Amino acid sequence: MYGVSTLFNNNTFSIPDAWTRLFNSIILGLLAGIFEETARWILYKFSLKNVKTWSEGVLVGAGHGGVESFILGLLAILTMVNMVVMRNADLSALGVPADQVELARQQVDTFWSSPFYTGFLGGFERIFAICLHLSLSVMVLYSVAYKKPIWFWLALLWHAIVDASAVYLLPIVGVVALEGIVGIFALISLWIVFTMRSRFVESESTSTPMEA
Repeated sequence: MYGVSTLFNNNTFSIPDAWTRLFNSIILGLLAGIFEETARWILYKFSLKNVKTWSEGVLVGAGHGGVESFILGLLAILTMVNMVVMRNADLSALGVPADQVELARQQVDTFWSSPFYTGFLGGFERIFAICLHLSLSVMVLYSVAYKKPIWFWLALLWHAIVDASAVYLLPIVGVVALEGIVGIFALISLWIVFTMRSRFVESESTSTPMEA
């Protein structure tokens, strides 16, 4: 991202302003897909070489999504604690630089003026994200265990589509509607998970996976 930003800042590349959000969305989506699905591929190829079944793929996906949710949950709790402390505090006394006090106060006020239900949206988003991780996990596992590389690329593409759509649509539809759209992606992801199960069964019945 730093390299891409540098190329645009020094005018090596340029795009019309109207296309900026779309471009950024595609780049961010592709980067998420490339790095995360490559990490899954490395995991299955070298660390989890004996993992071959659909249920194992689901467990790995649940573990990935669960750990991610746990970490983000801790960060959310930390944010809440900070906001409680800063709500009625003297921000200067808390070490906030004088030139940033007003900005920090605006951020605190915005947090506390948000509708109460926005606090639950993060929880729903994590559930939806776990569904995505499940589908990506079984697709990449299938690509490695049964030497079907197309499924790695399909996982990368699906990840990129979901993330790029979220980035692009947020300023257009707002956070509440976006969570509804992400929920649809989650349902599609679950459909992928259960559809992939038959592929594992068929592959297991016709051949024995080769050791990676």
